[in-house]
Amino acid sequence: MLILTRRIGEAVIIGDNVRVVVLEVRGKQVRLGIEAPLDVVVLRDEIFQRLNQENLQAAGFLLPDLHEFKRTVNGRIKWNPRPADPPSPTPSLAVDSSQLGSLQVDPKQVITFGHGLLGFNGSHRFALLSRPEASPLLLLQCLDQPELAFLLADPTSLVDRLHLGRLNSTLHELEARSPDELEVFVTLTIPPGRPHEATANLVSPILINPRNNLGKQVVLENQNYSYKHRLLAD
Repeated sequence: MLILTRRIGEAVIIGDNVRVVVLEVRGKQVRLGIEAPLDVVVLRDEIFQRLNQENLQAAGFLLPDLHEFKRTVNGRIKWNPRPADPPSPTPSLAVDSSQLGSLQVDPKQVITFGHGLLGFNGSHRFALLSRPEASPLLLLQCLDQPELAFLLADPTSLVDRLHLGRLNSTLHELEARSPDELEVFVTLTIPPGRPHEATANLVSPILINPRNNLGKQVVLENQNYSYKHRLLAD
């Protein structure tokens, strides 16, 4: 950890384009000004940790709760389902999912997350699967950690439109020319034993470029979105 002493008006440069300035000191509080590119999301540490925790909870779903959740929301949410995965003509990868048992994954389905996911920075290889057990949701199954899997949904099933904001650096990272080239998903959290309290994380959507199978989980700055968006109001 780098420890610095700064006076009011003095700054610290992080990387090439992030500048942190000390604006004011009031007792035990310090006001900071942060200059960063528009597509760089700046978060308070407690929010970042909260999103990490949400991913941890989302990865802990149980199959019986998933089945009960599907029965509970049947007809109450108009999902935009994805067609089932066709049989793979090429040799497949075997993975023993903690949630769904033994799975065969087409190598063409492997998606690389260069930075991992929030809370799981060391996991980079995932497969986006359309499984009967999860339909109309999708399963994002980790190949590096078989016990790690997420339920994904098309956000347009839940909100009119998910405004992603500026994605300049993300587009460059995913080798996409515009957001229209990306598939957008949100993770669902089904609390154990309480499937009627399921929520969607609209703050940290997952973006995937299907052309090259690159993915990234981003954090949106839109304050109108919740990381605990209730799917059933009652």
